[in-house]
Amino acid sequence: MDVRQLEFFVAVAEQGSFTRAAERSFVSQPGLSASIRSLERELGTQLFTRGRHGASLTSPGAAFRPRAERILEQVRDAQRAVLGDEPEHAELRIGAEQCLGGAVDIVDLLTTFASEHPTADLEFVQDVSSRLAPMLDDGRLDVALVAAPAGSAPMNDSLLLRREPFVALSHIEVPYTSLADLQDVRTVDFGDTWEARRVLDAALATAGVTRRTVVEANDVHMLVDLVTRGFGIAMVPESIAAKQAAQHLVHTPLSDAPEWEVHLAIRADPSPSAKAFASMFVPQTEIVCFRGDLAVRL
Repeated sequence: MDVRQLEFFVAVAEQGSFTRAAERSFVSQPGLSASIRSLERELGTQLFTRGRHGASLTSPGAAFRPRAERILEQVRDAQRAVLGDEPEHAELRIGAEQCLGGAVDIVDLLTTFASEHPTADLEFVQDVSSRLAPMLDDGRLDVALVAAPAGSAPMNDSLLLRREPFVALSHIEVPYTSLADLQDVRTVDFGDTWEARRVLDAALATAGVTRRTVVEANDVHMLVDLVTRGFGIAMVPESIAAKQAAQHLVHTPLSDAPEWEVHLAIRADPSPSAKAFASMFVPQTEIVCFRGDLAVRL
């Protein structure tokens, strides 16, 4: 039994769904399910009843939950002791790409951090990734959630959280199967500073495809409304397409759609508060540094 198994167990118990728990934990659903099955084998009992409508705790699972939560709280207490006491007026300055969809629940992260570090002053900046990186370099930010084309880390000090493909959003069924089918197609796009737009532009240029951008939107809800009214299709990351506002639209995957990655980036000389925030993503370890690859010390 390890800490990650307990975290997965509690996540499924809270979410009532293996799919939602996997998304919250930044892992694949098969990986999370395998971890839960391993935990059940070790305990010799079934912890969840699985069904079409989600997962619910069995009687042994309900008895196990408060004990698992207590263990995780003890682990967090140990982490805080290892990371060092925070100054009375600790600060954490966080930046995030202006729309990460459901790839990262930023509000949930901020809420959790604030509850665990009530004396810390939080500052939050939402901007495009290309402007967040310099803010990390010159010390205006401690950590940032940034996006980049798949396979290209946005900076040396970063941890990959999620990779996902783009999908086509449309108000009616469309016959598109690849990027080549978008030649001369009317599109609704994000503004050209958005990382999602930059990733899409690069992929279309590589494929030699020219689409017809009829309107640009600097807001996800505006983009969805324009697609709904038939102004054109939109190519967006999967987690943006999964937002509730876009559920009524047709989602069409393309065989060669570009992918983007969401990374947690941190200053090379992280403060205790920055380390504590980063440890929310790898909670069973102490964050030492992110130079090149994630370096951790158990």
